[in-house]
Amino acid sequence: MKKFEYKTFSMPKTGLLKQKKSPDEKLNKLGQEGWECVSVYAPVSAGTSTEISYLFKREIG
Repeated sequence: MKKFEYKTFSMPKTGLLKQKKSPDEKLNKLGQEGWECVSVYAPVSAGTSTEISYLFKREIG
């Protein structure tokens, strides 16, 4: 049976899905380390979202 580990990475945003800084450098580094992005979401609290979160997984062993 395959086993996986998981990691989250969040970036602050401003306005409607407009991020302050591009996540490309961080996302590329994680990809080179074997992490696969499986979900991107913007957690909402009190009707607004202040960040974009990325969920990654990679196989263990």
